[in-house]
Amino acid sequence: MTADDLARRLLDAQVGWTIRRLTGPELTEIIPDHVDRILGAASRTQLGSAVAAEELKALIHQLARQLPPSAAASTLAEVVAETIHDGPDRPFSLGEVIDRTQVERIVDELLSNTELLEATLDDLTRSPEVATLASRFLSRIVQDVLQTNRAVAEKIPGMGSLVSLGAGAAGLAMGAADKQLGALVGGTAGKGAVFAMRRLNKVLVDTLRDPAARAALIEIFDLYADQPISAGGLGSRDDAVRVAGLAQDVAIQVVASEPVLALADRLVDRFLGVYGDHPIGVLLDDLGVTRDDAIAHATALAPQLIAAAHESGELEKVVRAALEPFYASPEVREILGG
Repeated sequence: MTADDLARRLLDAQVGWTIRRLTGPELTEIIPDHVDRILGAASRTQLGSAVAAEELKALIHQLARQLPPSAAASTLAEVVAETIHDGPDRPFSLGEVIDRTQVERIVDELLSNTELLEATLDDLTRSPEVATLASRFLSRIVQDVLQTNRAVAEKIPGMGSLVSLGAGAAGLAMGAADKQLGALVGGTAGKGAVFAMRRLNKVLVDTLRDPAARAALIEIFDLYADQPISAGGLGSRDDAVRVAGLAQDVAIQVVASEPVLALADRLVDRFLGVYGDHPIGVLLDDLGVTRDDAIAHATALAPQLIAAAHESGELEKVVRAALEPFYASPEVREILGG
């Protein structure tokens, strides 16, 4: 028997032995052993020595540019949109998703940052269109109040004419203000529009600072906490898919933009700065990944995957392709021929 014949027989024997171990009852014993070896290596290997920052950044950049516009992302966006629209198999309420304590924390956090909101709203006064829109909004509120008061007053003898006179005067004043605003506004908003927007901003911020605002916002949650949630009432499936497509288009542009990629690079540096000098096992512990969980998931997933590959004939091809170069190597031929 030549060295080549002996090498082929040894290859066939090891391929068969490996497949029997992977497809037989021994697999349930092999998996925990391999998991323990991997976790053991992770506990002795520093993350910084196993992962280079620049390589990780390059991978993130590639994923950011390729994943959002991919066909898989489009399919996933459509599936997610349709699934959210259809909802789960059983009705659920908002209270099942988030409890009242967390809502209170969110409300407290939002209401504690009214200074930021105030600064942001005031900064918006630099926009002529926004300022003009705020002025119109405030004017409509005043007009609605006047009309409501007039309707109520007309039911009282003698008050109708008095309120009509006041409303007429207010209307003339507002009309004059509109004319003045039109004279002041060329391509930019006039002082009247800016003043109206600032007043509107002050009303909004002062309302949020009112202690009653917290109770009102939490009460809104209480009103809907026990009511069934249905996304179907928000539109059709086509509407949901269209919105998902819009979100994907935005993600394609935003995720691959230079500022976002620069932020991702900084996150990589900070992440490795925290965990780089620690073993990988520390990161797994902080993620809550336990040995028992890893074994349970591997034991549940691996047999089905291996069985499917074995039935299709791919398992033997993979094992043989991995082992064949060894038996065809000059070193093995020299040993077998010696």
